Amino acid sequence: MTQPRPRPSVDELLASFGEEELSIQALFKFCYVPAGRLSFLKELAVPEEWGARDFALLKYLAVHMHLAIAQGAFVWNEEQLVMSAGRLTTKAGAPIYLGISPNTQPDGNPWVVNWVGERPSTPKLPAPPNVGPWPALQPGAEIVVACDFEHPERRVQLPNMDAAPVVAKMNAISGAVSWALHRGLAARQLHSAGHGWFVPVYLSSREDLLATPDFVVPLLVQEADGRTRYVVRSQLTAHNAYAPARAMVERGEQLPGWLLSSWEEAAEQQASEDED
Repeated sequence: MTQPRPRPSVDELLASFGEEELSIQALFKFCYVPAGRLSFLKELAVPEEWGARDFALLKYLAVHMHLAIAQGAFVWNEEQLVMSAGRLTTKAGAPIYLGISPNTQPDGNPWVVNWVGERPSTPKLPAPPNVGPWPALQPGAEIVVACDFEHPERRVQLPNMDAAPVVAKMNAISGAVSWALHRGLAARQLHSAGHGWFVPVYLSSREDLLATPDFVVPLLVQEADGRTRYVVRSQLTAHNAYAPARAMVERGEQLPGWLLSSWEEAAEQQASEDED
């Protein structure tokens, strides 16, 4: 009689993700996600736009699968790991679960998503992982702009301010971030270093708070000597902030309007390019 293989520990499972932990690349190091299983997951779940090559959905799974293992939010079904697909639900509101089994391909990923559905054959249903509490934002806290304004490829670029002094650029970003924080426009994001925020930066116009901003900055929270300050080190386009922010909410429509608008615009532009 063949003896079952010993179950790996949580530390061994987490080690399979590599050092990036919450990235799509880390997800692919950990397991193979067959296209058919991913398509079925999309069919089961509440319909939404997941982007080109399902990028936002894969980012969502990368975050929540890692969190589920780290928090022990899974159950064993013989050799199969069973966990919730984050907080994704069917159109009727039922939770969706994933079954993850050892990969039988010797040169492949350690695990493979081999089952997606509403009713796993386990006596106990795993709860979804907890993304944890976020530190409350303090709109009056100090904002430190530590961006690179000189590097030809990585420099932070501000509209119509190429010739402005560095201090003026720093003040422009700091003021725009403060303005957005006072209006509750920040969106949560989770990265390997901890809990952070995406903040829209409006420099060209502030007429429409649902409009796509000029760019978005990741805001890192620093606590020192009883004081809170926020550090800005880089910028990104608004639609590139969508996938990490989407992983933090149960439904896409819970995201700030500016983030939804930018994502919809990017989807329409991609569809137009595909037609051409």
